[in-house]
Amino acid sequence: MSFWPDNIKAWFCYVEADLYEHDVNDTHAQFLEAVKALPREFNRYVTPIMFNSDVSEPYETLKRGDLTNRQRLDQLLNNIDLQYGSATDMLRRMRDVIGQRTFNDGLFRQPFSSKFLQQVRAVLVSFQNIALNELAASANRLLEIANATQNEITEICHTLNITSDFAMTENGHIPTLYYDD
Repeated sequence: MSFWPDNIKAWFCYVEADLYEHDVNDTHAQFLEAVKALPREFNRYVTPIMFNSDVSEPYETLKRGDLTNRQRLDQLLNNIDLQYGSATDMLRRMRDVIGQRTFNDGLFRQPFSSKFLQQVRAVLVSFQNIALNELAASANRLLEIANATQNEITEICHTLNITSDFAMTENGHIPTLYYDD
């Protein structure tokens, strides 16, 4: 059974139909079947439930809890991107959008990090144990480095193009220069 991140409620209906078909009635077994079908990036949302012995119905808790919150959060933050501001500005805009709603930082971290270039995300992954504000500050520094590097590359390419245009003739050969005495 594959996971449908774009429609989690429908996915849970599908899971329940599958559980019913296979006569899986125990809530812990239902929970384990659902967790088994989740993609790896969703594991962090179910880990607290998995180890909490106080939860009498882990499947129902999972169904009502973090996965649905994740979907709501994704919908709220979908249209916010880095644009021309800093990572800190983007984080502030995201917090403005959610208003008084409260979300687990883990739920908030993934949509925030997904707004960056792959190179920046690859580095941000190593900052798992820092607060979201610190992550935004680190992302700002990474973006400054990435932008500076990109500007240097663009400048070098521009210089190389000018040099090559000057040195090459239309047929691609370097012209012979003659000096008049």
